[in-house]
Amino acid sequence: MTSGRREEVDVPFPNDADVLAMVDEFEACVWPYERWTHRAHVGVAVIYLRRWPLAQALDRMRHHINLYNRTLGDPAGYHETITVLFLRRIAADLPARPADEGIAATVEALAGRYDMRWPLAYYSAGRLWSDEARRRWTEPDLKALDF
Repeated sequence: MTSGRREEVDVPFPNDADVLAMVDEFEACVWPYERWTHRAHVGVAVIYLRRWPLAQALDRMRHHINLYNRTLGDPAGYHETITVLFLRRIAADLPARPADEGIAATVEALAGRYDMRWPLAYYSAGRLWSDEARRRWTEPDLKALDF
């Protein structure tokens, strides 16, 4: 169970097997909550998008993030707009990644390129962090998505 803010432990995934193990632990709701970082979210997105089309990957992301958050005591932690935005961005980028690039390398590259400040190129902070954007997809207010 969580209480208030948490100290994140953000450690790069050393290899592909560690990313795959993280996804399994996330889905089983046993991945340590302090390790549920932006990098981990990107790792799940990469695996899901390699396995399923965007719509199916998004359904799985919604389901498992909500289940994970509820199980670990953060039932209000899900953010629809951020989830959709990052999944769409990653889906657009994956086909251009080198064919021989490993999963861990892909996660590192995308997590670094699209950090949590990246959405602010499209959204004002007020709109992005609004209750409405948390609950449902909200279009950007600064510039149209270009991917």
